[in-house]
Amino acid sequence: MKKLLTSIMATSIICSIGAFSGSAQAQPDEHAFSQNPGLAFDVISDIQGDIDDFRHVLQDMRQVNPASKALIVNGDITDRGWDFEYQAVQQVLDRNPHPEHVWYSIGNHEFYKPKWASPAQLAQNTWPNQTPESEMFQNFYNFTGEEKVYHKKELDGYPFLFLGTEKYMHYHDKSLWDEVYLSVEQLDWLKQNLEEYDKKDPNKPIFLFSHHILKDSISGSNQSPYTGDYLEQEKLEAILKDYPQVILFTSHSHWDLNLPDWAGKKVVKGGDDRRGFTVVNTAGIQMGWASAGPHGGEVPTGLDFKQGLQVEVNGNDVKIKAYDYKTDKVIKELGVHHGTIVQLPPNVEADDEKNELIGATQYMEYSVNGNGNSRWVDYDPKNPPKFEGNQTVFVRHKGEMNLEDGLSKKVTFKK
Repeated sequence: MKKLLTSIMATSIICSIGAFSGSAQAQPDEHAFSQNPGLAFDVISDIQGDIDDFRHVLQDMRQVNPASKALIVNGDITDRGWDFEYQAVQQVLDRNPHPEHVWYSIGNHEFYKPKWASPAQLAQNTWPNQTPESEMFQNFYNFTGEEKVYHKKELDGYPFLFLGTEKYMHYHDKSLWDEVYLSVEQLDWLKQNLEEYDKKDPNKPIFLFSHHILKDSISGSNQSPYTGDYLEQEKLEAILKDYPQVILFTSHSHWDLNLPDWAGKKVVKGGDDRRGFTVVNTAGIQMGWASAGPHGGEVPTGLDFKQGLQVEVNGNDVKIKAYDYKTDKVIKELGVHHGTIVQLPPNVEADDEKNELIGATQYMEYSVNGNGNSRWVDYDPKNPPKFEGNQTVFVRHKGEMNLEDGLSKKVTFKK
């Protein structure tokens, strides 16, 4: 397993209707996303023993999102699920500033202790090394204070629902490992909660957290090893399909939030075929990974990777900031309005001395002059285009898979 290998290695928004290709959907009110949030919270995942980076992230959070009321760690709290690993996470929390509430999902790494004969000796051939399955769940419960892997919280009237596997499948089927088992009881619990919150207010966001990735949803989800994370994905989607106000945060892959499919609308046949429900990648703290190619598989991209999300809520409007804690910069932003989503304009500017764009990346595209409806060109940072003379340039984030191209930023060059 790729994560096991790491254990061994120890804005002013200027909109153009033409830039948002989902024209059948209602345009989000861009002004709602620029107001001071009524509620703010942070989402990270995949600490996996990287205590130094976790400390770094907590310290940055206090600086860049001081109003945050909650921190969600969306699984892989630990590297292997040992008690002392949970204790190390708690020590960092105790010694560093953090939001008032800290809530957790369970991840696959919370079940990796059975692969080890001791903290220093990997012994998969003698799995489970006298470690009962119940111990791994109990360690999670002891640390989080939860009684089940699925649970709910409320903050300022907004629901936060958490899902999690109720079995570590290798104990039950030697051909399986990290796949997610959701019982009938858990699925019924989810359905009941969604129904109740929908009756109260069908437009109010419902925040849902699950460590693993839904197939064909966001980055990496349409290739190995992420095409079979949920044993009962169809049953889960059958419940979520009618609730466009759901925003599902998934983790597990550690894939870069710069990617053009970092979020999207998952539309399920028989459900809300116009809006679907929103899915957002949370990236990770411990290490970055990327696709090994069109045939699947992954390659590591570096131990200095640390990204997460900052979420701001105003009434029924949500702004999700993809944040890079390595460079201390916002990567991009997603606006969610009554179940519709849009990538907000990028933070780019004109350099009138060099006649180049400042802040543009390979995951953006630009259109020269016109109103942003003319031909879009991929931006190449290795060979940046020159914009000499008086020119107007529209720039936007590219979209892919279930995410539309973003709204455009108008940039004016004066030389």
